[in-house]
Amino acid sequence: MIVDAHLHLPCCEDTLLTLNDKKGRLLRDLVISGVDGAIVIADSELSSAIGTPKECVELFSDTGNIFVMGGISPIIDFEARMVQIDSYLERGLMVACKLYPGHESFYMDDSRLDEVYKLCKKHDVPLAVHTGWDNAQYNHPKYFAKIAEEHSALRIIICHLWWPDIDLCYRLTSEYPNIFYDISSLAYEANHLEKTRSSLNHIAEKDAHRIIFGSDYGMCSIKSHIDLVNSLDIDDFNKHLILCDNAVKLFNLKFCAIE
Repeated sequence: MIVDAHLHLPCCEDTLLTLNDKKGRLLRDLVISGVDGAIVIADSELSSAIGTPKECVELFSDTGNIFVMGGISPIIDFEARMVQIDSYLERGLMVACKLYPGHESFYMDDSRLDEVYKLCKKHDVPLAVHTGWDNAQYNHPKYFAKIAEEHSALRIIICHLWWPDIDLCYRLTSEYPNIFYDISSLAYEANHLEKTRSSLNHIAEKDAHRIIFGSDYGMCSIKSHIDLVNSLDIDDFNKHLILCDNAVKLFNLKFCAIE
């Protein structure tokens, strides 16, 4: 069984004109890839090709194996979005919140984010955060160490492991048990795959129970990320933790198999 805990509606093909078109393609590709359940991450923008929280909640309301994570931004209609996400979490229509520092110009030490931490703790849901790639100064691992220490009840997911400096990310944050690591997009750069695999092996040997499988589908290949996990030098039990069980436990997922 496989759970992809980090994907988006596909938005790179001109033939996918509507949200329903994108939903259909996503569901088809999950079946082709052998994925049994998934978390679709909505954008924090007011309008987006990958869908707003409201659009994603409505789009997948009839799909028992797809869950929604809601994007929030302290610089985009923050108060209204907080009220909206609070309502969705209260009704069990979302399983987590997502921040996009780096894609957006705010740092992870922004005091406004305290309200997001309170919201996640109120509903006992994880907070996922974009890290690494471009503009990585906004989401440096040093911020997560401080947040994790000050908010020990908050479960934090470091998406992309601050790629490309995975080793530094893990070194600065590994002592905090409330931090988890999402491997989405790590199989995207083929030229760096051996270094990425080595770094991920090191983490998996110690903390396989903290690694969350995700592909960043919509931009990246699901298969290449499954292949990355299966290539790790760990036993099948720990591979299954990464591919399925960790996400089910962390997000408290209850889903039906894809038909």
